[in-house]
Amino acid sequence: MAKVILVQPRIGEWDETRSHLCVPVAILSAATLVAKEFDTVLIDTRLHTDWQDRLLAELRQNPLCVGTTTITGSQISSALEISRFVKKHSSVPTVWGGIHPSILPETTLKNEFVDYVVIGEGEYAFLELVQKLAANQKPAGVKGVWYKENGAIIKNECREFCDLNSLPGLPYNLLEMDYYLPMFQGRRTLYFESSRGCVGKCTFCSNLAYNFRKWRAMSPETFIERIKHVYNEYKINCFYFIDDNFFVDTKRAKLIAEKIIAEKLDIRYEVQGIRYDSALKMDDAYLQLMYDSGMRKVHFGGESGSPRILKLVQKEILPEQMLKINRQWAKFNIVAQHNFMAGFPTETIDDIKATIKLIYQLKADNPHAMTSPICPYTPYPGTVLYETAIKEGFYKKEKLEEWIESDYGDTIWISRARGKLLQRIFFITLFLESEREKDMITSAFMKFGFSTYRKIAHWRLKNFFFAFMFEIPLKELVSYFYIKLKQSKRYKKDA
Repeated sequence: MAKVILVQPRIGEWDETRSHLCVPVAILSAATLVAKEFDTVLIDTRLHTDWQDRLLAELRQNPLCVGTTTITGSQISSALEISRFVKKHSSVPTVWGGIHPSILPETTLKNEFVDYVVIGEGEYAFLELVQKLAANQKPAGVKGVWYKENGAIIKNECREFCDLNSLPGLPYNLLEMDYYLPMFQGRRTLYFESSRGCVGKCTFCSNLAYNFRKWRAMSPETFIERIKHVYNEYKINCFYFIDDNFFVDTKRAKLIAEKIIAEKLDIRYEVQGIRYDSALKMDDAYLQLMYDSGMRKVHFGGESGSPRILKLVQKEILPEQMLKINRQWAKFNIVAQHNFMAGFPTETIDDIKATIKLIYQLKADNPHAMTSPICPYTPYPGTVLYETAIKEGFYKKEKLEEWIESDYGDTIWISRARGKLLQRIFFITLFLESEREKDMITSAFMKFGFSTYRKIAHWRLKNFFFAFMFEIPLKELVSYFYIKLKQSKRYKKDA
């Protein structure tokens, strides 16, 4: 049987500090249909120190292709390292998928190490591409696939979104699952996607360019069937639903909760995406039902405490409404994490201070409230705010490699002083929450360091004092050795 090789690139420090790696949902999704028809091997550069040796061994068997995936930012560097290695040691074609290649397929294909790009959802497009490669044919007419031919870029038409209920479950058998279950509230946790897309109009979000404000979801019946499978097969009783917006259809979410209870599934779960306007539809009885079904944490997209900035990014919510929802959720033992950013175009110091003020009010009103680190805003291609950022000084990037620096603080488009401020605020807010380190950090030494610095971090943020930050180089030094130690214990080689 012909072989297909998939290689998961590194994600970065967040993965390195977790108790375990997260399941590579994107690349597993690409394998969903291909793995049923072709011999498929998945190599994870986050897990295997010897990934190059493994990949070289597979290349010697002349597989049909090597596929990888990437988001915008530093992951591009790892994906390029993989593709460069493939081209150095073989003539096997490389296939890129994921959000960044989907939004900027032409820029991606102009790179010498990329042969094909799968745009958007990859399950059917990647399968048809591999079928063409197996037949030694060009993928002419394959929807959702762009490729190079005689120096020209061939652009096939876009593919329609797929029906999530028609897809089989993810091929977890390609993974050594014990390495992919990070902890949440003391339980091994599986990353799980039950819907895709979001109907919001947020001007900073890649969903506009990638999902076109289209939301589609598994039915409650399919959802429960998939959950029961991994519950029984892998003894997993905790889930992180990584949907862009789980609660677009609050009736669907209610049916899912009722079915979890009816099936007597003893699970806990965390929800990555919820909009405040969806939460406005939820009464106390609804929230009690969600708690009874196992929901223990939800991530809200707050973005800013400034009404002016909220209007700029079209969040369609006001700080007063965030506070109202937060006070309602305080009645339940569900962690409400409010996520914020700073560094938007036209943002002022007063806007940033409004965000900090809102954070402390949310925490004062709700003992279960958490906040994310205040992440520096980065302009992403295909978004409405990207064009605003260009006008404000962000330079257009013409090469794939230029997008490597576009995560957590690509602030070259604003003043050096403001960029330094955003980076320092981000650093300080990493340490605000004791809850975060319980599952993220396993080292007693690192936990002690976090808890010791927390009081300093709160003092700095409340007083807006970010001078003499000796702690940043100290943290970088400690993190370097901690990650090296973590890698030596986690990474797996063949015996």
